[in-house]
Amino acid sequence: MVKKLPVLLLLPVVLFAEGGLPGAFLNYGAAPRSLGMGKAFTAVADDAQAIYFNPAGLFQLNAHEVLAAHSQLYGARMEYIAYVLPTREWGSFGIGILNFGAEGLESRTPENWQYLPTIFAENAYQVAYAYGPSDFWSIGGALKLITKNLAQYIDAGIGMDAGIVVRKLGPFSFGLAVQNLVEPVLTLYTLSDRYPRTVRAGAAARLLNGRALITVDAVSPLIRAVDSAGNPTRRWQLQLQPHGGVEFQLIPGVLVHRVGYDANEISLGLGVHQSWGRMALGVDYAFLLHHQSSFRLAPTHKFGLFVNFGGFRVWIDAQPKLFAPTPADKNNVLWMDVHSISRQPVKRWQVLIKNSFGEVIRSYSGWDAPPPRLLWDGLDDAGRLVADGRYYYDIVIVDQRNSSLSFSGFLTTVQTRGPQGKVEITPGQ
Repeated sequence: MVKKLPVLLLLPVVLFAEGGLPGAFLNYGAAPRSLGMGKAFTAVADDAQAIYFNPAGLFQLNAHEVLAAHSQLYGARMEYIAYVLPTREWGSFGIGILNFGAEGLESRTPENWQYLPTIFAENAYQVAYAYGPSDFWSIGGALKLITKNLAQYIDAGIGMDAGIVVRKLGPFSFGLAVQNLVEPVLTLYTLSDRYPRTVRAGAAARLLNGRALITVDAVSPLIRAVDSAGNPTRRWQLQLQPHGGVEFQLIPGVLVHRVGYDANEISLGLGVHQSWGRMALGVDYAFLLHHQSSFRLAPTHKFGLFVNFGGFRVWIDAQPKLFAPTPADKNNVLWMDVHSISRQPVKRWQVLIKNSFGEVIRSYSGWDAPPPRLLWDGLDDAGRLVADGRYYYDIVIVDQRNSSLSFSGFLTTVQTRGPQGKVEITPGQ
């Protein structure tokens, strides 16, 4: 049985074009959103995948988030699940579990004797933390337990990642992460693997009022150069790999399209999201074409699901949903109950009421916390009765640290006229 070990260790080399470095699965991408953007996520890191790419980004999440993803990888599979907990004073915490493996693998000895099918699996159990000293930057780290299982051999190692995110420099943000800052070392039988440090540097720009996100990463493992005798030297060798992608909201907050590129794959992605006041739910999909193999490898599909809830957020509940304003009647108003939960005391706030064309027709603003209830009499800022139609709202609050929370949603339908058409009256009825 021992003799078949070198044969099975070739599996990661087959699956990954990065050269089969130990721990390559930690750079393959966790969920469809990042995969759809060419795995360029170091400077974005604004969902639960931050645990995987750059733990400093966890501080950007204001709500609890659960993310799960499934990927098929040419006979193998990758599963990912993560949870993020933001707190008011103690930063943000996250846990992630990544499983990569395959079952039913054919095993043979160097003499080509066949054994029973066997398994290969690598798991990463991550516990992450992030803190933001100010609204413009945050730092974070993740401890991880790596396990590897090949046939009857199994071992575990401890590692650590660290990162930083700098954001709100105009539309730009930047990220830097070092994976395996503490390098896990795993030994199966007599063969040891030291997971190399990997540096990820990224930049991102949010344009068109946040509808477009452009992101790029440069990723390289740090590998010791060797001398002519094959001994490691003090020099580092870089294997720089670029990643890039674009995310565009076709329908803001609802339908998202993505495209990405890296040294291995061209990726296309799609996301459908829905947000309510207290929670949000979304489904993401990525389709990857393996250009590194001249497209001889079949395309792969990735699926993901996320839900976020609670945490820090702001929204409005409005009543009635069908509103017939009558300016002469001061009691006939639309009630807007404002809900806000922020990390720090609120410094200022603003509510905008918009028509279906996105035009602002009424605005409210103030200092300190917003009032628990606002009312709208159906008039615009100039005192004119608004036209019939659907109306929406934007609300934003800014806390003492200049961190903002915002939400946009449906407000009400204004209808002042009755149903269109003729009413036929028959004499005697």
